[in-house]
Amino acid sequence: MYLFEIQKTRLWWIISFSVILFLTTINHSNAVETINVGIVLDGPVKREFLPLNQIIKEVQDLNAGEFNIVFPKDKIRHGNWQATEINSQLTDLLADPTIDLIIANGLVSSHQASRIKNLNKPVIAPIVADRELQELPYQTPGVSGKRNYVYISDNRTVGDDLRNFYELVEFKNLGIVVDKLFLDSLPQLTGVTREVQSELRFDITLIPVVNNLDEAIVEMSPSIDAIYVPPLLRFNDEDFKRFAQGLISKKIPSYSLTGRNELRMGILATSSGRDLDTLRYARRIALLSQSILIGTNAANLAVALEQPEKLAINMHTAKAIDFSPKWELLEVTDLLFRESMEDKGETYNMVSAIRKAIDANLSLQIDRLDLRLAEDDVTSTRSALLPQLSIGANTRQTDKDTARFSGVEQTTDSSISLSQTIYSETQRSGYIVAKFLRDAADENLRQNILDIISASSTAYLQLLSAMASEEVRRSNLDVTETNLELAETRLKIGTSDRADVLRWQSQLATDRRNLYSAESTREQAQTRLKQILHLPLAEPMSVTDEGISEQLIILDSERFSRFFDTPRNFNTFVEFEVQRALDNAPELKSAEYIVASNERRLKAAKRAYYIPDVSLNAQYGQNINRSGVGSNSSQLEDEDWSVGVEASLPLFTSGARKSAVSSASNELQQSRYNKENIYEQIESRILIALQQASGSYPGIRLSKNAAKAAKENLDLVIDSYSKGVVSITDLIDAQNASLAANLDAVDAQYQFMIDWIEVQRAVANFDLILTTDGFDQWYQALNEFYATKK
Repeated sequence: MYLFEIQKTRLWWIISFSVILFLTTINHSNAVETINVGIVLDGPVKREFLPLNQIIKEVQDLNAGEFNIVFPKDKIRHGNWQATEINSQLTDLLADPTIDLIIANGLVSSHQASRIKNLNKPVIAPIVADRELQELPYQTPGVSGKRNYVYISDNRTVGDDLRNFYELVEFKNLGIVVDKLFLDSLPQLTGVTREVQSELRFDITLIPVVNNLDEAIVEMSPSIDAIYVPPLLRFNDEDFKRFAQGLISKKIPSYSLTGRNELRMGILATSSGRDLDTLRYARRIALLSQSILIGTNAANLAVALEQPEKLAINMHTAKAIDFSPKWELLEVTDLLFRESMEDKGETYNMVSAIRKAIDANLSLQIDRLDLRLAEDDVTSTRSALLPQLSIGANTRQTDKDTARFSGVEQTTDSSISLSQTIYSETQRSGYIVAKFLRDAADENLRQNILDIISASSTAYLQLLSAMASEEVRRSNLDVTETNLELAETRLKIGTSDRADVLRWQSQLATDRRNLYSAESTREQAQTRLKQILHLPLAEPMSVTDEGISEQLIILDSERFSRFFDTPRNFNTFVEFEVQRALDNAPELKSAEYIVASNERRLKAAKRAYYIPDVSLNAQYGQNINRSGVGSNSSQLEDEDWSVGVEASLPLFTSGARKSAVSSASNELQQSRYNKENIYEQIESRILIALQQASGSYPGIRLSKNAAKAAKENLDLVIDSYSKGVVSITDLIDAQNASLAANLDAVDAQYQFMIDWIEVQRAVANFDLILTTDGFDQWYQALNEFYATKK
């Protein structure tokens, strides 16, 4: 029994020790290995080609959980832009026992690493200008074949860049501004372009720079008509911008090897360096580091990184140097600062466009002249009721024989006449009717001003809508181009067939055609607005959506939306707006003036039966001179005068008075019907406008939600397509759905604003848009109206 207890105790200790040993082994196997990474830069980089922070992030993120990647600060070295020092830093890190992996993040350091015979630890060289030019090691099937060395090459060559540049600008003498360090380290650069030179027949001038980039501009030969710009990373942004501006001032086109960032600083063109390209490089570095750390020899890792080429042009620079790209290039080119393609001219917001239309529109000029003519009629008819004074003179010659028996042979007389209408129903009625018609013309002018405000603001919103739709089409084209690149990549790696590529090429052509159509629609909308504003059709102009969002915010506020929350509130709101429309409508007021004028005409026609026209007439005459036979007669008077009152009333007019009464009566009845018809039209117009606006208003929110959902779906389908999970048909359907949703969102926003403009026109008041306190005044009146309905 005792022996059994001893054995039992010993067995317990053996089991416990085994468990502890097993757990220790498991914990040890799960321990994350720390990897120290050294980095060699060519010099103190002032403009990063591959941002170091991005590289560190991608490497650490990808290897998290497997390796603890550390980038010791004292192991991030640079060679001070000296080839010997760059080589020394590489040698030091290779000899450093604490460093497990080296990233040569510089053009020269990447190149120098390839020249070190025996690399005792892995080196990743991500920056390569031209694999063939640099004579980097390369073996089938696309690997370096050099122990512990891998680089990244996008298979583009300097020759490819020069061909692209030449297609854009047919230069004769190309200057290449190159860092002297690169020129010394890569002597092959001087000969790399011979094939292209021979093919395209242009000359090359190398312009080496060291510490002063401004010297390149100063020392540039006048014969140079284009500049190619390899990486100039030792110079900061201000240095490079000044250099680019110097090229612009000389009107010299330029082309960057580095990419888009240098375009933003003033270089004309590039075919590389998109933000996505930089991310791809950083992630490739991360993948290479992972493969190396799990045991793959760097010599056996693929060096190619397919980067789709896409020409990009800085249109601001193009305009500054008087360069205009060909249409076929514009179709396939990314355009930075696209707005520089056209002169903006004067910029209008909606309010300034409305005011311009009111001041300059030709239709309104015609209407203003109509009002002046009506005012002239008032003056003319009034003058008939006022005294009429005239003077006269006459001279008469009579033959002597006649003068002996009657008169004088020669006489000259003068006279002055005065007439005053005491009462004339016709003239008095004409004056009163003219005043009514003048007031009607005034209301017609106000009506036409409201129509022009409505037309100009609607045309303005239609132009904004066309511009927004064009941008949606342009963004959709970018998505199609990205999907085409994805399909081409899948074809190269064998996960897709050529049918997908052809389908995307077809879709790309369709999307470009639709973009051209959208551009045409925008141009037509701009022409319509110019016509309303009475601007020269060839004169440039631009518009801004300033104020539109503020209007939408106001209309989306609780102060406004509560009037739509119940049928009762909406009906009260409609009643308020209808009353405002009836109070404000110039059409109704004009109709009232026409009715009043016809009533006065009828009254005058009836009075013509029994009220005579009464007038006062007076005349005074004086002889100025007499001569010849009879001039001395004592019977002749030197002065004569007369005063009289005349009253006349037609007794028989052959039915003219009866016809006048009938005509006036019919015109009066017609004008009354017209007034009633206008009344109904105003009521129905405001009601329809409010119903339209209440229907389109929710569409803004719903269409935005639809566009957001469609975008999320498209992103998911694109990701699935890249992994081969869904077909190209699914992706095209998702993209088309996203396009339609985005177009609907644009249309919904501007359609509601157009509907809201129609509400303002129906109410005949645009204070909500044209005045700063218009909304507050309207809201106060609306609240007061609601209070009377409770």
